[in-house]
Amino acid sequence: MILPSLLTIFLCSLLLAASFTALGVSFKLISVEKSLYVVEAFLSEDVPEDSIPVIKTRLEHTRHVESVSFVSADSALADFRNHFSADMLDLVEGNPIPAFFRVSLSKEARNPLDLSEVRHAIAEESYFEEVQAPIKWASRIASWKFKMVFWPICVSILLLITLSLIICNSVRLSLMSRKLLVENMKYAGGSYLFIEFPFVLEGAAQGFVGSSAAILLLGLMIKSVVKMFPIVATGVEYFLIVALFTVFLETILAGYFSFRTVRSFLFEKKGEQD
Repeated sequence: MILPSLLTIFLCSLLLAASFTALGVSFKLISVEKSLYVVEAFLSEDVPEDSIPVIKTRLEHTRHVESVSFVSADSALADFRNHFSADMLDLVEGNPIPAFFRVSLSKEARNPLDLSEVRHAIAEESYFEEVQAPIKWASRIASWKFKMVFWPICVSILLLITLSLIICNSVRLSLMSRKLLVENMKYAGGSYLFIEFPFVLEGAAQGFVGSSAAILLLGLMIKSVVKMFPIVATGVEYFLIVALFTVFLETILAGYFSFRTVRSFLFEKKGEQD
């Protein structure tokens, strides 16, 4: 009976840890969502340097704008070299990246509609050659935000309930198979704690072993995915916390529900005798 129970706990733990990992990725995406509400306005080459403070002041007075920063062409080139291969610049002469303004929206305006409005308002100015804003990505994350959090939470709660039922049934079956042993321990004067302790220890051990094996397998799977797609690494950077939390949670739940099941069984037997 222990092996089927351990296998079931392992499978549920694997799904639960995967659900927690997906929830962590969702929160990671939501945390970086605010970085999407930025408009980059690239200056034309014929704009004189002495007009930059005037343009910056005008942008600061644009509706929904929280802050404006100027990035020179040299700074933009240095930033590009830090994030991308220098071989990409060997095909062109000089500095192909123009100076630009980075415009951040206020907290109240961090939605796709206001982002599009600010982009169009800035694009109407003649001294900007190109105005960019990640409107499509902001729209997608805004539309997916609720689903990305709601469904992993629902699945996690469902799996926790399933695990609790599995552990309760497993302990109850174990008790029924050792009914005579438990009754003999009770008639011999064994206290409730003395009788309950082996079952609680067994349940906690099953929770620990099953969840640890599931975490190990999931970790190997995630490691393989990260090797193939390195960009995924930023989304699963909290996996260690998820792993420790899952193992701790399932060990505690297994021990607790084992204790509750054995205690209920003993009280039922006491009521029958009375």
